[in-house]
Amino acid sequence: MKIFSCYTPAIQYKYNNPYYRKFLTPLKQDTVCFKSRDFLDLPKEEILKRIKASIIPENFLGQGTEAEVYRIKDTDYCVRIPYWAQNNYLSDYARELTPFDKVNHTVAKLSSGASVMKYFDGEIPKWHMHNNHERYKFQEKISEMPVKSYSELLHQIANAIDNEMLFDFSGGNLIVDSKQKKLTAIDFFGVTDNPRPVKPLSEMYSILTCYGSLQNTGKKIYDKIVDAGLKEFKPGKKPCMDTALFDFLELSIKRMGEAYTPDCEKAKREIMYNADMLKKIKKSEIIDKTLSAVLEQKICEIKNLLSKVR
Repeated sequence: MKIFSCYTPAIQYKYNNPYYRKFLTPLKQDTVCFKSRDFLDLPKEEILKRIKASIIPENFLGQGTEAEVYRIKDTDYCVRIPYWAQNNYLSDYARELTPFDKVNHTVAKLSSGASVMKYFDGEIPKWHMHNNHERYKFQEKISEMPVKSYSELLHQIANAIDNEMLFDFSGGNLIVDSKQKKLTAIDFFGVTDNPRPVKPLSEMYSILTCYGSLQNTGKKIYDKIVDAGLKEFKPGKKPCMDTALFDFLELSIKRMGEAYTPDCEKAKREIMYNADMLKKIKKSEIIDKTLSAVLEQKICEIKNLLSKVR
């Protein structure tokens, strides 16, 4: 039986004393844990006070083209402050959130466009843009993550698309937590703000290998993105987004551009034809389950074609 140190010595003595133990109700689990009060459950005045106290150099996390971000000390949150907000960001506080806020990990809104967001441990690709050795080590960690990690990132991007938002796939907008095997996209914008073709798979490849990658590492990352995409076509599974948005051809072209061979044009035609067939079969299989075997066969065929891309 494990007992946390939050017990006082007197209680620990009583628990370990056979005389007192017989009066205690047995615990139903091996560990007792008392959860601390969440930062967002504090009174509004206390929240704003702690946010203000956190805006110091040692809590600085980074900055982009529009804002800078600080960790809120001793919490699982950070605060994003637009440059134009200056010192006016603490005049308001609200927990009413839009889908746009939720996709961008916002948990509370301040004034002047500032916001409280979830904090994620990890590294961003941008940190290693000028150091080849460190970048290759960083990307190797990414390549060793399970397909599940890639699938979760794809689902994040798909969820944004459902809310008419697109991932801004730049080197500062992906957090890689190699310990927890987690990939987290952190910046999305509205479709109407910057209209562009939707290419989730090739964009995943671009950001996971940005600033250049080793041949073998890039291939491992590419293969896992392929596997994550094809998982959505398994019989009986509802894809995380419209099948038309699975850009297998564009992903393969992105990879071919780094290792072009004379056979690439033929491979592109075969991938395009089989990817189109896969999408048509999947749409039909959602209604007609007798097509499951045909779908499985087509998944194997397209996987074989995509895996040949070097």
